[in-house]
Amino acid sequence: MAGMLRRAAARTNAVLPLRGAGAGPIKPIGPNFPLTSEKAMGPHGWMRGSYHFWSLSNPIVGPLYRPPWVVGGIHNPTIDPVKHFNTQDRHQTVSAYEFVKCFVYNLLPARVMWLCVHVPLGIILFWTWVEQRREPMEIFMDREEYWKDFKSYYYGVYFDHHHFAHMLCHRRAHKWGYAGQDYTLEGGHGHGHH
Repeated sequence: MAGMLRRAAARTNAVLPLRGAGAGPIKPIGPNFPLTSEKAMGPHGWMRGSYHFWSLSNPIVGPLYRPPWVVGGIHNPTIDPVKHFNTQDRHQTVSAYEFVKCFVYNLLPARVMWLCVHVPLGIILFWTWVEQRREPMEIFMDREEYWKDFKSYYYGVYFDHHHFAHMLCHRRAHKWGYAGQDYTLEGGHGHGHH
């Protein structure tokens, strides 16, 4: 066991850049980090995956995803871990754009969590907005008014619920003072029977 550790440490020390050796500043990331070979990981970018969303006749347009436990790891790595984790010169070699790019790539898995939160919230807020724009239902009416046409109010919804709802729309229009101003309640829209 000690021999394995010695060999592992020696191998790591052999590839470490020597301080003061004139090797220059070390840039921990490559020009296309964190992207890698399309042959190994498939194509990168929006709508460039292995499955084409818009085609039902030919939906598979690239190599199928193969998880690491099937493929067996990375055979020819494009990232040197010793150089990558040696971040002593990162502020001299990595631009602000690259810092932001690496930070945003870390946030990509959070897209699902954002959707889990904001899609239900959006649906609830949309429904609230729709309901706030509607007129409140009339849940109470004067007894004298109700008994003037008891049968329409009591049995009307069972015989013709459309007619019943329209009757209540007319009642609210007169109650709140906008009768004659709303063209959807007028006779030219198939409701001339009122």
